[in-house]
Amino acid sequence: MRVHVTTKTLVGAVSHLERIVPGRSSNPGLSYVRIRIADDSVTLTGTNMEIDIEARLSADAEGSGTWAVPGHVLAQVVRALPGDTTELEFGESELRINSGGYDTKLQLVDVDQAPLVSFPDEFPGRLPADIFTRILSSVRYAAAANDYQAVFRGLRVELHDGHSRAIASDGFRLAWYHSDETSGLDSDIILPARAVDELSRLLDSGEVGLRIDNSQLSLESANYRLNVKLMEGTFPDYQRVIPKVFPVEITTSAAGLIEAVSRVAVLSDAGANNRIDLFIEGGKLTITSEGSFGGAIESLTVQQGGTEEQLSLSYNARYLLDAVKPLSGDVRITFSGSQTPSIVHGVSEAGYLAMIGPLKTGAD
Repeated sequence: MRVHVTTKTLVGAVSHLERIVPGRSSNPGLSYVRIRIADDSVTLTGTNMEIDIEARLSADAEGSGTWAVPGHVLAQVVRALPGDTTELEFGESELRINSGGYDTKLQLVDVDQAPLVSFPDEFPGRLPADIFTRILSSVRYAAAANDYQAVFRGLRVELHDGHSRAIASDGFRLAWYHSDETSGLDSDIILPARAVDELSRLLDSGEVGLRIDNSQLSLESANYRLNVKLMEGTFPDYQRVIPKVFPVEITTSAAGLIEAVSRVAVLSDAGANNRIDLFIEGGKLTITSEGSFGGAIESLTVQQGGTEEQLSLSYNARYLLDAVKPLSGDVRITFSGSQTPSIVHGVSEAGYLAMIGPLKTGAD
Protein backbone atom coordinates (compact mmCIF):
# COMPACT_ATOMS: atom_id res chain seq x y z
CA MET A 1 0.00 0.00 0.00
CA ARG A 2 1.34 3.42 -1.00
CA VAL A 3 0.61 6.87 0.39
CA HIS A 4 1.83 10.30 -0.75
CA VAL A 5 2.12 13.19 1.73
CA THR A 6 3.67 16.64 1.82
CA THR A 7 7.10 16.34 3.42
CA LYS A 8 6.80 19.59 5.40
CA THR A 9 3.53 18.46 6.96
CA LEU A 10 4.96 15.04 7.78
CA VAL A 11 8.05 16.56 9.39
CA GLY A 12 5.93 18.87 11.55
CA ALA A 13 3.65 16.08 12.75
CA VAL A 14 6.48 13.65 13.53
CA SER A 15 8.40 16.39 15.38
CA HIS A 16 5.46 16.90 17.74
CA LEU A 17 5.14 13.17 18.36
CA GLU A 18 8.88 12.84 18.98
CA ARG A 19 8.74 15.30 21.88
CA ILE A 20 6.02 13.27 23.58
CA VAL A 21 6.81 9.64 22.73
CA PRO A 22 9.72 8.42 24.91
CA GLY A 23 12.85 7.16 23.20
CA ARG A 24 13.41 4.70 26.02
CA SER A 25 10.96 3.37 28.55
CA SER A 26 10.48 0.46 30.94
CA ASN A 27 7.49 -0.24 28.70
CA PRO A 28 9.06 -0.64 25.22
CA GLY A 29 5.67 -0.24 23.56
CA LEU A 30 5.53 3.42 24.54
CA SER A 31 8.36 4.14 22.11
CA TYR A 32 6.19 3.05 19.16
CA VAL A 33 4.03 5.27 16.95
CA ARG A 34 0.85 3.95 15.37
CA ILE A 35 0.23 4.90 11.74
CA ARG A 36 -3.32 4.52 10.43
CA ILE A 37 -4.36 5.07 6.81
CA ALA A 38 -8.02 5.77 6.07
CA ASP A 39 -10.18 8.18 4.09
CA ASP A 40 -7.33 9.91 2.24
CA SER A 41 -5.54 10.73 5.47
CA VAL A 42 -2.64 9.55 7.61
CA THR A 43 -3.11 9.52 11.38
CA LEU A 44 -0.16 9.14 13.74
CA THR A 45 -0.68 8.51 17.46
CA GLY A 46 1.60 8.11 20.47
CA THR A 47 1.67 8.55 24.23
CA ASN A 48 3.92 8.76 27.28
CA MET A 49 1.01 7.95 29.64
CA GLU A 50 0.83 11.60 30.69
CA ILE A 51 0.08 13.11 27.27
CA ASP A 52 -1.59 11.36 24.32
CA ILE A 53 -1.21 12.92 20.87
CA GLU A 54 -2.82 12.35 17.50
CA ALA A 55 -1.71 14.08 14.30
CA ARG A 56 -3.87 13.99 11.17
CA LEU A 57 -2.37 14.63 7.72
CA SER A 58 -4.13 14.88 4.37
CA ALA A 59 -2.75 12.30 1.95
CA ASP A 60 -3.15 10.74 -1.44
CA ALA A 61 -4.06 7.25 -0.32
CA GLU A 62 -6.19 4.29 -1.29
CA GLY A 63 -7.35 1.61 1.08
CA SER A 64 -6.82 1.46 4.83
CA GLY A 65 -4.66 -0.19 7.46
CA THR A 66 -2.76 0.27 10.72
CA TRP A 67 0.96 -0.23 11.36
CA ALA A 68 3.54 0.67 14.03
CA VAL A 69 7.16 1.85 13.94
CA PRO A 70 9.71 3.06 16.54
CA GLY A 71 8.90 6.76 16.93
CA HIS A 72 12.39 8.20 17.30
CA VAL A 73 13.80 6.18 14.41
CA LEU A 74 10.97 7.46 12.22
CA ALA A 75 11.73 11.02 13.34
CA GLN A 76 15.42 10.74 12.43
CA VAL A 77 14.55 9.52 8.94
CA VAL A 78 11.80 12.06 8.33
CA ARG A 79 13.98 15.02 9.35
CA ALA A 80 16.46 14.04 6.63
CA LEU A 81 13.97 13.84 3.76
CA PRO A 82 15.09 16.04 0.83
CA GLY A 83 12.00 16.15 -1.41
CA ASP A 84 8.86 18.29 -1.26
CA THR A 85 6.70 15.16 -1.22
CA THR A 86 7.20 11.76 0.39
CA GLU A 87 5.94 8.32 -0.55
CA LEU A 88 5.22 5.80 2.19
CA GLU A 89 4.92 2.20 1.06
CA PHE A 90 3.73 -0.34 3.64
CA GLY A 91 4.72 -3.96 3.15
CA GLU A 92 4.24 -6.99 5.35
CA SER A 93 7.27 -6.28 7.53
CA GLU A 94 8.81 -3.05 6.21
CA LEU A 95 7.93 0.60 5.67
CA ARG A 96 9.65 2.04 2.60
CA ILE A 97 10.12 5.82 2.61
CA ASN A 98 11.02 7.62 -0.62
CA SER A 99 11.56 11.37 -1.00
CA GLY A 100 13.53 13.08 -3.76
CA GLY A 101 16.50 10.82 -4.44
CA TYR A 102 16.44 9.34 -0.93
CA ASP A 103 15.10 5.84 -0.31
CA THR A 104 15.13 3.87 2.95
CA LYS A 105 13.31 1.04 4.71
CA LEU A 106 12.21 0.71 8.34
CA GLN A 107 11.27 -2.49 10.10
CA LEU A 108 7.63 -2.50 11.19
CA VAL A 109 6.78 -3.74 14.69
CA ASP A 110 3.78 -5.68 15.94
CA VAL A 111 0.99 -3.11 15.99
CA ASP A 112 -0.52 -4.79 19.07
CA GLN A 113 2.56 -3.72 21.06
CA ALA A 114 1.90 -0.04 20.36
CA PRO A 115 -0.42 1.76 22.81
CA LEU A 116 -3.97 2.26 21.60
CA VAL A 117 -5.18 5.72 22.62
CA SER A 118 -8.64 7.22 22.18
CA PHE A 119 -10.04 10.74 22.13
CA PRO A 120 -13.49 12.23 22.79
CA ASP A 121 -15.87 12.70 19.88
CA GLU A 122 -17.26 15.96 21.26
CA PHE A 123 -15.51 19.07 22.62
CA PRO A 124 -18.10 21.34 24.29
CA GLY A 125 -15.63 24.14 25.08
CA ARG A 126 -14.12 26.50 22.48
CA LEU A 127 -11.47 29.21 22.62
CA PRO A 128 -9.50 31.05 19.93
CA ALA A 129 -6.21 29.16 19.70
CA ASP A 130 -4.06 32.29 19.80
CA ILE A 131 -5.76 33.55 22.97
CA PHE A 132 -5.53 30.19 24.74
CA THR A 133 -1.84 29.95 23.81
CA ARG A 134 -1.20 33.52 24.98
CA ILE A 135 -2.88 32.83 28.32
CA LEU A 136 -0.74 29.75 28.97
CA SER A 137 2.61 30.80 27.49
CA SER A 138 2.64 34.20 29.24
CA VAL A 139 2.80 32.60 32.69
CA ARG A 140 4.59 29.30 31.99
CA TYR A 141 8.00 30.68 33.07
CA ALA A 142 6.86 31.09 36.69
CA ALA A 143 6.02 27.40 37.23
CA ALA A 144 8.33 25.41 39.49
CA ALA A 145 10.85 22.94 38.06
CA ASN A 146 11.49 20.72 41.09
CA ASP A 147 9.43 17.56 41.61
CA TYR A 148 9.03 18.20 45.34
CA GLN A 149 7.13 21.42 44.66
CA ALA A 150 4.00 19.43 43.78
CA VAL A 151 1.18 21.57 42.32
CA PHE A 152 3.59 24.45 41.70
CA ARG A 153 4.93 22.37 38.78
CA GLY A 154 1.66 23.08 37.02
CA LEU A 155 -0.50 26.01 35.94
CA ARG A 156 -3.83 26.71 37.54
CA VAL A 157 -6.25 27.25 34.66
CA GLU A 158 -9.63 28.83 35.36
CA LEU A 159 -12.31 28.43 32.69
CA HIS A 160 -15.57 30.14 33.67
CA ASP A 161 -18.37 32.24 32.25
CA GLY A 162 -16.86 35.64 31.51
CA HIS A 163 -13.19 34.80 31.89
CA SER A 164 -10.34 32.43 31.11
CA ARG A 165 -7.22 32.72 33.26
CA ALA A 166 -3.92 30.97 33.98
CA ILE A 167 -1.75 31.37 37.06
CA ALA A 168 1.73 29.98 37.79
CA SER A 169 4.03 30.31 40.79
CA ASP A 170 7.15 28.64 42.12
CA GLY A 171 6.77 30.15 45.59
CA PHE A 172 9.19 33.00 44.85
CA ARG A 173 7.30 34.69 42.03
CA LEU A 174 3.87 34.59 40.44
CA ALA A 175 2.40 35.30 37.02
CA TRP A 176 -1.17 35.45 35.81
CA TYR A 177 -2.92 36.19 32.56
CA HIS A 178 -6.60 37.05 32.41
CA SER A 179 -8.84 37.15 29.35
CA ASP A 180 -12.53 38.05 29.12
CA GLU A 181 -13.00 35.28 26.56
CA THR A 182 -15.52 32.59 27.59
CA SER A 183 -14.75 28.96 26.78
CA GLY A 184 -18.17 27.52 27.54
CA LEU A 185 -16.69 25.39 30.35
CA ASP A 186 -16.90 25.88 34.11
CA SER A 187 -13.88 24.35 35.78
CA ASP A 188 -10.60 24.98 37.64
CA ILE A 189 -7.78 22.60 36.75
CA ILE A 190 -4.02 22.23 37.26
CA LEU A 191 -2.27 21.66 33.93
CA PRO A 192 1.29 20.21 33.97
CA ALA A 193 3.83 22.78 32.77
CA ARG A 194 5.37 20.28 30.37
CA ALA A 195 2.02 19.93 28.61
CA VAL A 196 1.87 23.70 28.22
CA ASP A 197 5.17 23.63 26.33
CA GLU A 198 3.71 21.31 23.70
CA LEU A 199 0.37 23.10 23.51
CA SER A 200 2.16 26.37 22.80
CA ARG A 201 3.85 24.76 19.80
CA LEU A 202 0.70 23.13 18.46
CA LEU A 203 -1.96 25.81 18.77
CA ASP A 204 -1.39 28.78 16.48
CA SER A 205 -4.58 29.63 14.58
CA GLY A 206 -8.28 28.90 14.40
CA GLU A 207 -10.16 27.56 17.40
CA VAL A 208 -9.29 24.89 19.92
CA GLY A 209 -11.93 22.51 21.25
CA LEU A 210 -11.80 21.71 24.96
CA ARG A 211 -13.22 18.97 27.15
CA ILE A 212 -12.56 18.19 30.82
CA ASP A 213 -13.57 14.91 32.43
CA ASN A 214 -12.03 11.99 34.33
CA SER A 215 -9.08 14.14 35.52
CA GLN A 216 -8.14 14.78 31.90
CA LEU A 217 -8.09 17.78 29.58
CA SER A 218 -8.74 16.89 25.96
CA LEU A 219 -8.06 19.35 23.15
CA GLU A 220 -8.74 19.43 19.42
CA SER A 221 -7.29 21.75 16.79
CA ALA A 222 -7.42 21.57 13.01
CA ASN A 223 -4.88 18.75 12.73
CA TYR A 224 -4.17 17.56 16.27
CA ARG A 225 -5.90 16.06 19.27
CA LEU A 226 -4.39 15.69 22.73
CA ASN A 227 -5.29 14.19 26.08
CA VAL A 228 -3.44 15.66 29.06
CA LYS A 229 -3.51 14.03 32.50
CA LEU A 230 -4.31 16.74 35.03
CA MET A 231 -2.45 17.24 38.30
CA GLU A 232 -4.12 16.60 41.64
CA GLY A 233 -3.96 18.96 44.60
CA THR A 234 -5.08 22.39 45.68
CA PHE A 235 -3.44 25.52 44.31
CA PRO A 236 -2.93 28.15 47.06
CA ASP A 237 -5.02 31.33 47.22
CA TYR A 238 -2.84 33.40 44.91
CA GLN A 239 -4.84 36.62 45.22
CA ARG A 240 -4.20 36.79 48.96
CA VAL A 241 -0.43 37.30 48.52
CA ILE A 242 -0.64 40.17 46.01
CA PRO A 243 0.09 43.54 47.71
CA LYS A 244 -2.53 46.29 47.59
CA VAL A 245 -0.51 49.40 48.52
CA PHE A 246 2.34 50.75 46.34
CA PRO A 247 4.20 53.88 47.49
CA VAL A 248 6.38 53.98 44.31
CA GLU A 249 5.61 53.15 40.70
CA ILE A 250 7.41 53.61 37.39
CA THR A 251 6.40 53.31 33.73
CA THR A 252 8.90 52.74 30.93
CA SER A 253 9.42 50.87 27.67
CA ALA A 254 9.40 47.09 28.20
CA ALA A 255 11.97 46.58 25.44
CA GLY A 256 14.22 49.32 26.83
CA LEU A 257 14.09 47.88 30.33
CA ILE A 258 14.86 44.38 29.07
CA GLU A 259 17.88 45.63 27.12
CA ALA A 260 19.24 47.64 30.05
CA VAL A 261 18.80 44.86 32.61
CA SER A 262 20.35 42.34 30.22
CA ARG A 263 23.45 44.52 29.72
CA VAL A 264 23.95 45.23 33.40
CA ALA A 265 23.31 41.60 34.39
CA VAL A 266 26.25 40.38 32.28
CA LEU A 267 28.58 41.19 35.20
CA SER A 268 26.23 40.11 37.99
CA ASP A 269 27.41 37.27 40.22
CA ALA A 270 25.66 33.97 39.48
CA GLY A 271 26.64 32.78 42.95
CA ALA A 272 24.70 35.68 44.46
CA ASN A 273 21.41 35.07 42.65
CA ASN A 274 22.41 37.21 39.65
CA ARG A 275 21.77 40.24 41.83
CA ILE A 276 21.17 43.64 40.31
CA ASP A 277 20.44 46.77 42.36
CA LEU A 278 17.79 49.34 41.43
CA PHE A 279 17.57 52.93 42.67
CA ILE A 280 14.59 55.11 41.76
CA GLU A 281 14.53 58.87 42.30
CA GLY A 282 13.41 61.94 40.41
CA GLY A 283 12.12 60.09 37.35
CA LYS A 284 15.35 58.13 36.90
CA LEU A 285 15.89 54.39 37.29
CA THR A 286 19.54 53.44 37.94
CA ILE A 287 20.47 49.77 37.54
CA THR A 288 23.81 48.47 38.83
CA SER A 289 25.59 45.15 39.26
CA GLU A 290 28.85 43.96 40.72
CA GLY A 291 30.53 40.59 40.29
CA SER A 292 33.88 38.84 40.39
CA PHE A 293 35.03 40.43 37.12
CA GLY A 294 33.77 43.97 37.54
CA GLY A 295 30.56 45.96 37.60
CA ALA A 296 28.11 47.83 35.38
CA ILE A 297 25.67 50.72 35.66
CA GLU A 298 22.94 52.07 33.40
CA SER A 299 20.26 54.73 33.90
CA LEU A 300 16.84 55.07 32.29
CA THR A 301 14.43 57.98 32.30
CA VAL A 302 11.04 56.76 33.59
CA GLN A 303 7.65 58.12 34.53
CA GLN A 304 7.60 58.01 38.31
CA GLY A 305 4.59 58.17 40.58
CA GLY A 306 3.50 57.32 44.09
CA THR A 307 3.73 58.85 47.54
CA GLU A 308 7.46 58.29 48.15
CA GLU A 309 10.25 60.09 46.31
CA GLN A 310 12.84 57.31 46.19
CA LEU A 311 13.34 53.59 46.59
CA SER A 312 16.30 51.22 46.60
CA LEU A 313 16.02 47.44 46.21
CA SER A 314 17.63 44.38 44.58
CA TYR A 315 16.38 41.64 42.28
CA ASN A 316 17.47 38.40 40.72
CA ALA A 317 18.03 39.75 37.18
CA ARG A 318 16.60 36.64 35.52
CA TYR A 319 13.38 36.89 37.53
CA LEU A 320 12.90 40.51 36.53
CA LEU A 321 13.60 39.74 32.87
CA ASP A 322 11.20 36.78 32.88
CA ALA A 323 8.46 38.98 34.30
CA VAL A 324 8.85 41.70 31.66
CA LYS A 325 9.56 39.60 28.53
CA PRO A 326 5.93 38.59 27.84
CA LEU A 327 5.10 42.29 27.33
CA SER A 328 5.38 44.67 24.41
CA GLY A 329 4.88 48.43 24.57
CA ASP A 330 5.22 50.01 28.01
CA VAL A 331 5.52 48.26 31.34
CA ARG A 332 4.40 49.62 34.71
CA ILE A 333 6.09 48.33 37.86
CA THR A 334 4.54 49.10 41.23
CA PHE A 335 6.68 48.69 44.35
CA SER A 336 5.19 47.85 47.74
CA GLY A 337 8.56 48.30 49.48
CA SER A 338 12.23 47.38 49.44
CA GLN A 339 11.61 43.97 51.05
CA THR A 340 8.09 43.16 49.85
CA PRO A 341 6.84 42.01 46.43
CA SER A 342 6.68 44.21 43.36
CA ILE A 343 4.06 43.94 40.62
CA VAL A 344 4.72 44.08 36.88
CA HIS A 345 1.80 45.17 34.66
CA GLY A 346 1.39 45.60 30.94
CA VAL A 347 0.18 49.13 30.15
CA SER A 348 -1.55 48.08 26.93
CA GLU A 349 -2.06 44.47 28.03
CA ALA A 350 -4.13 44.77 31.19
CA GLY A 351 -4.67 41.02 31.48
CA TYR A 352 -1.06 40.31 32.42
CA LEU A 353 0.36 40.59 35.94
CA ALA A 354 3.58 39.29 37.46
CA MET A 355 4.75 39.43 41.07
CA ILE A 356 8.42 39.15 42.05
CA GLY A 357 10.05 39.41 45.43
CA PRO A 358 13.21 41.51 45.93
CA LEU A 359 16.42 39.94 47.22
CA LYS A 360 17.43 40.43 50.79
CA THR A 361 20.82 42.11 51.02
CA GLY A 362 23.49 41.91 53.69
CA ALA A 363 22.71 45.42 54.86
CA ASP A 364 19.07 44.61 55.59
